[in-house]
Amino acid sequence: MTNIVLATDANNLWGVAVTVRSVLESCSTICNVYVICVDVKPSDRELLRDSWRTPNVGEIEFISFDKDKLAHFRSTLYLKSKVSNARLFIADCLPNLSRCIYLDTDLIAFSDFKTLYDTDLLGNIAGCVLDSAASDPNQAARLKDDLKLRSPSLYFNAGVILIDLVAWRRNQVTQKAVQVSTEMYDALAALDQDILNIVLQDHWLSLDPKWNTLKFLAPKNFSDGIVHLCGRVKPWHPDYQDNFKNEFFEILDRTKFSGKRPSSLMGLGTLYKKISRSVPTLEMIQGKLRRFYSSI
Repeated sequence: MTNIVLATDANNLWGVAVTVRSVLESCSTICNVYVICVDVKPSDRELLRDSWRTPNVGEIEFISFDKDKLAHFRSTLYLKSKVSNARLFIADCLPNLSRCIYLDTDLIAFSDFKTLYDTDLLGNIAGCVLDSAASDPNQAARLKDDLKLRSPSLYFNAGVILIDLVAWRRNQVTQKAVQVSTEMYDALAALDQDILNIVLQDHWLSLDPKWNTLKFLAPKNFSDGIVHLCGRVKPWHPDYQDNFKNEFFEILDRTKFSGKRPSSLMGLGTLYKKISRSVPTLEMIQGKLRRFYSSI
């Protein structure tokens, strides 16, 4: 039996539906699905539940999360939504679980999750895949100077995390994460991914890269592991033109969202999305001004 956990709001329903459906279709064992929800309507929860009716699905639970808990977390133009920060509270949301795999909502699974789930963490709190930023010289200074990572080359992508929830609770990861989110607010350019790298440094196991392969690194015939459709533009946006678009909609058509496609409204939808993604919030402007004045 495997436990998978995701966090979403109403804007990522297609992504959640596809991510979980792909896991269920690839997994050889019973798979329990837990979704931490921020403002997801009961009717949408039922659509998701009905989308995952496969022979190997176990328990499906939707956990309502108070978005006020996310108010003080940072957001950026790259990721305006703060909902992914809800994963920092994963052990509190699921007090009866001892192990799980956390998943972002923009993934496609091509391989049996049981292999990943059964990985021996060798006493570590979590298992993750190295991020491409770890080998980027331009990022090295940020990881070392801003995040204070002792080993900047060991920086993981938080889109797929195998978690020992017992160790997570014992080491007070949630409490430490909340503290870091406040104390290092201006340094957290990658938001909760940065937070987790700070809190979990020296306590995570490096997994096979196949379990979190970024879309621009995956070959078109990718069939072993997990593809991460990273980036601000997703398949459910009208201007998405990257690879794995066809695979995404093939799976979507096996859910209750079958036949759904992003509407461009004669190009207006695409234009609106581009403009909205490029306009900072007041909170972002205030943060940028604060960082500017603190640097002079």
